[in-house]
Amino acid sequence: MTLVFDPDTHEYRFDGRPKTSVTQRITHAGLLGAGAAFYSPATAERGTAVHLACADYDLGRPVTLPEKWAGYLTSYTLWCDMTQPAWSAVEEPRYSATYDIAGTPDRLGTMGGRDVVLDIKTGTAADWHGVQLCLYDLLCDELPPRQRRRIALYLCADGRMAQSVTFTSDHDFHQAISLCHPPILPKGQLT
Repeated sequence: MTLVFDPDTHEYRFDGRPKTSVTQRITHAGLLGAGAAFYSPATAERGTAVHLACADYDLGRPVTLPEKWAGYLTSYTLWCDMTQPAWSAVEEPRYSATYDIAGTPDRLGTMGGRDVVLDIKTGTAADWHGVQLCLYDLLCDELPPRQRRRIALYLCADGRMAQSVTFTSDHDFHQAISLCHPPILPKGQLT
């Protein structure tokens, strides 16, 4: 059984069959709200370039990033220097048969000995980020849901250290489960 992700079309296929992504579930549920108006080709280009640069940094590869966005990478590296995360997965597509959802968590690993799922943001905070992180948590079958810290990391364009926000809301998690079709719950989970 194989998962294939096409970054150009942002499509996931598991054993050749298309799978709904975290982004699609959030969009179809209308959770983006007014935030959808802020997405543009320019912000998408910036986000993609910064994500690739941060991944290259974490994987020890040469980093290339246009100077106009260099502050975002500095923001990220300062945060990494301070928190010392240990990433086990960097931008690795995943599929959960249990929840029938696909996606690519930005980072999985540990911080201070605790498991964490992290999403890197080049924009501002939004209410749906907590739901997004819960959906990414559901993609990771190594641990039962809700065992990981769910962190959104907001990078600063001016190079100041990134600001992390930990999401703990039960509401986010229940909303994430409701977006999974069908909502198959592991025995003893959220009954």
